[in-house]
Amino acid sequence: MSLEIIYSIKYSIPALFQRTESAVIIAARDIYNEATSTPDHAHRLKWAQYTNVNSSVSTIYFMWSLAMNSTIQAAVEADPSGETVTDNDIQFVVSSSLPQVLDDFKANPPPGFNSTP
Repeated sequence: MSLEIIYSIKYSIPALFQRTESAVIIAARDIYNEATSTPDHAHRLKWAQYTNVNSSVSTIYFMWSLAMNSTIQAAVEADPSGETVTDNDIQFVVSSSLPQVLDDFKANPPPGFNSTP
């Protein structure tokens, strides 16, 4: 895959960012609805709360994962508009990347935000 396509997915296709932001909000909603007995639920809930207010910021943390996904790369190579990227592929990348994003959020909360439950 060309580096240009990878960069384009990350920075130049607004529709992919917008759709990824929707997928991130779905992930946050799923955390709100999970059992409180879910491991590390308190920190997960803090991320979901932050994301509901700062969804555009939270989405940035998923965009490299989206850009590095070979299925999404192939779809953008075939159609540079990104229109052929499926919602399911975007949601898969967000769901697969969520554990790392949550770990990063816990270790490095955004400035001025206390992620301690």
